[in-house]
Amino acid sequence: MTGKIIFYGRIVHSKSLKCLQLYTKAALGINDDGKIEFLDDDVASGEEAALKYARFGDAQITTLKPLQFLFPGFVDTHMHAPQWPNFGIGMEGDNLYWRENFTDPLEVTFQDTDKARRVYSQVVRKELENGSTTVAYNTTIHYEATTILADLCLQYGQRAIIGKICMLVNATHGNWEASVEQSLEDARKTIAYIETVDPDARLVSPCVEPRGGSFVPGALMQGLGDLCARQDGRLYHVQTHMAETTQDVARMRKLHPEFHEYSDMYRHYGLLHQNTILAHCVHLSDHDIDMIAQNRAGVSHNPNSNTCLTAGECRVRQLLDAGVKVGLGTDCSAGYSPSILNAMREASNVSRHLVIRTGDPSWRLSIEEIIFLGTLGGAQVCGMEDKIGNFEPGKCFDALLIDVGLDDNINSEGWEHDDLALVKKWVFLGDDRSIRLVWVNGQLVAGKDRS
Repeated sequence: MTGKIIFYGRIVHSKSLKCLQLYTKAALGINDDGKIEFLDDDVASGEEAALKYARFGDAQITTLKPLQFLFPGFVDTHMHAPQWPNFGIGMEGDNLYWRENFTDPLEVTFQDTDKARRVYSQVVRKELENGSTTVAYNTTIHYEATTILADLCLQYGQRAIIGKICMLVNATHGNWEASVEQSLEDARKTIAYIETVDPDARLVSPCVEPRGGSFVPGALMQGLGDLCARQDGRLYHVQTHMAETTQDVARMRKLHPEFHEYSDMYRHYGLLHQNTILAHCVHLSDHDIDMIAQNRAGVSHNPNSNTCLTAGECRVRQLLDAGVKVGLGTDCSAGYSPSILNAMREASNVSRHLVIRTGDPSWRLSIEEIIFLGTLGGAQVCGMEDKIGNFEPGKCFDALLIDVGLDDNINSEGWEHDDLALVKKWVFLGDDRSIRLVWVNGQLVAGKDRS
């Protein structure tokens, strides 16, 4: 996007967990810096918007078509970039079977930087095409490959949180690091590199990334906890796994015998705080949930992968009721889809299975809630809710142009004037074909209509 622009037409976004705002005749103004200047839900036409906001200068007016709407960019809070080639395979067994037979042998090959560049280039472009304007990426133990992913996110214009995975034990096929010292040194180098190539964190933010309590012994956990503290007093993001399976919990306790609760282990080492993203969290104790809430950490719910590997059902309603921040992740490749649309659907289905199993209808997630989880909720988990997640003035224009009239999968006939019905149809029937344009920071980065 070059210069100011005003969009006029349908605009959809979440204001809160329960509040989905749908505007039929609204004007959204984007300034030269790619930030939202105004959102006006009381405008009769594009011409009126031009007159009303003449003070906005020589803005381009874009009037959306009758079956189009603007939607915030998706936030994918958990995605394993190196596992991209394994999409759709390895789900015959449980998590351990999948990891030892598919994940470890693939991830170790990313010492090959040419392979990393080839795979990561496809990952970033496809994630953008699927509407994920922000992604919290997990990588491998390789410093060089991780920096390549950061470079590609900058090249293609994707917002991202990236760190080098740290792990020493309970892996196979040589997919582990040589020592605590090497792991910490490569983690420091990765953070320094990202801060050098994107010093203002305009797109890419570094993170500390222990793979999880099953893979990182105490000495390395302590070093990574110490690494969280920045010189300016702020804390780096943390990405890690937590209580994904009952076996994961058991292995954590064996590796860290002084801790019975997963949350106490992370908290002890300084890794549980407001910038921590905890993936899965299927088998949390009530104490864990209290600790996550008290320390303002966030949970990445990965319903597709948790179902595919029969890990269990994340109790999202309980987390939300406890005040825990929750977003959605695709968890490639244990999850078989790179789309947050799929994650929304699967989150809805998992919540319904909890209703079936318990007989309690309160577990069910509404359409308003699953949209929140895929956008503003994910932004909160990533500590970016002041910057992205909806169309509040002052935030960055990370957005999708959706057209429900071009995808044969979406039968909109008879619902053309029902805003909520059109959004529901897109969420449950749409795919990347209906995502026509994608913007990050006001810049056009992907889309079928891209010139």
